[in-house]
Amino acid sequence: MRKYRLYSMLIISFCALICFSVLWISYEQSQEVAKAQTNLKKYQESRSAPVDPLDPSSASVSSSSIINDELIIPKLGVDCTISSVTVNAYNTAYHYPESVDPGMPGECGLLSHRTTYSALFRYINTLKVGDKVIIKDNSAKKEYTYVVTSNGDDVRWDYKEHPIQFAKSGEARLLLVSCHPPGHKKAAWVTHCKLQSTSNI
Repeated sequence: MRKYRLYSMLIISFCALICFSVLWISYEQSQEVAKAQTNLKKYQESRSAPVDPLDPSSASVSSSSIINDELIIPKLGVDCTISSVTVNAYNTAYHYPESVDPGMPGECGLLSHRTTYSALFRYINTLKVGDKVIIKDNSAKKEYTYVVTSNGDDVRWDYKEHPIQFAKSGEARLLLVSCHPPGHKKAAWVTHCKLQSTSNI
């Protein structure tokens, strides 16, 4: 009788140990899920609200609109003003208010036309990796030099279903956006650049 009681206690102890192990594993997994959800939320919060890259007219203009900053793309012969007011202006590139300011961590977005309003980005597709893109901040007396990191690899045919979202943190980057093919809004052409240097002017 004592022998059976000992066996019973061993079996009960073994079952209790298994139950405890299962509960502990479940707890650890729930902690990992909670951590992943928190990281996802932080990542989503670090990006702007979705933006139609080729039709920003409905976007609200920020109180600190970038006006009279200067965009220079030596290879394209571009030397124009940057403004967050409208994309439909001559010799002007549009700064997405949802994106960060030039030189800041995250993604700064600039949009311009390929066939109308000075057609500043007419030959945007000819930029090569390493080509320079310069932004002069005349208010802060700073000059930001970016270099092209990719061009032609990011053509967003589904930009209406998956609007662009600008990162608000991380490496300082610049996105040059235009329509594709030239004169049509079938896709968004995005040229990627990264900040190479900052200097005083």
